[in-house]
Amino acid sequence: MDSSPYWMYFMLILGFIILVIALVALCVLIFLAVYLIKKSREQAKQSEIVCNQIFQGLPQDKQMMYIMQYNAAKKNPTTAVIFALFLGGLGIHKFYLGQTGLGVLYLLFSWTYIPEIIGVIEAFGIAGQVAKYNEKKAREISTMFGQPVLYMQT
Repeated sequence: MDSSPYWMYFMLILGFIILVIALVALCVLIFLAVYLIKKSREQAKQSEIVCNQIFQGLPQDKQMMYIMQYNAAKKNPTTAVIFALFLGGLGIHKFYLGQTGLGVLYLLFSWTYIPEIIGVIEAFGIAGQVAKYNEKKAREISTMFGQPVLYMQT
């Protein structure tokens, strides 16, 4: 008996199973990205409230300079989430947040795929890190203009 037709059926079924698993994984990744982007937008709104309070505490003649410097320094949480999900194995999200040492470490170990796993896990909390980064930058910029920062959020 020739076993080649059975072998072909087996390979066809195996290929179909791999395709289904890949499609399910892709759907999960897309769902995860959408969820994290929504979450990052909510945290960005909260961070903007704090930054606006700092802005309103500044004298009117310094507000325009504050806005210009803050807009140049702030980071987008959605961008950070996308970097962590899709380029986390290379540490791009760490470079984006100014954590160059960690970015280089991720890059050096990218061949192990461990940074990729860590990047996906970090995607859940990176929006909060970006919010803290933006608030820190807002406080730094306001102190450059001689405004003591009274409002502190933890």
